[in-house]
Amino acid sequence: MVTATATRKAAKNTARKEPKHTPALQRVIPYQEKVRLMVIEVLREESGRELAASARFTGQEFDWEQHNAQFRKDYAETLLRDLLTYARKLYGLQNLDEVRDRRAAHKATRTGRLNALNGLSTTDDLDTDEEFEVDLEEDINLDD
Repeated sequence: MVTATATRKAAKNTARKEPKHTPALQRVIPYQEKVRLMVIEVLREESGRELAASARFTGQEFDWEQHNAQFRKDYAETLLRDLLTYARKLYGLQNLDEVRDRRAAHKATRTGRLNALNGLSTTDDLDTDEEFEVDLEEDINLDD
């Protein structure tokens, strides 16, 4: 039998477990981290395309989901300067502007692919100059 005291204690403990409020700007990723994550995603996409093409050429299968998960795990802690070195040496991307342009091209390609799959016109205006911060979180959580 549950006593009134036990019920009050349970209610009090439940009330204490409410999540602490954190102001919105303290929950936002700093700009430098957003830039680092953008570079990771461009490198992930570029390397995946290259490895997928190589697998097609040799008649092998390429698992994008496995590549995406492993790539993000492998480079999760890599410093921005090291990522930019990879971008320069492996893909000729000399600076952040070129990385942003490549990301915009990836987004345009993905949007075109999705529009084609959904039967939408590929002549719809694609905003490829959109700031990368707007949907960076969405891109990071996608498993393309």
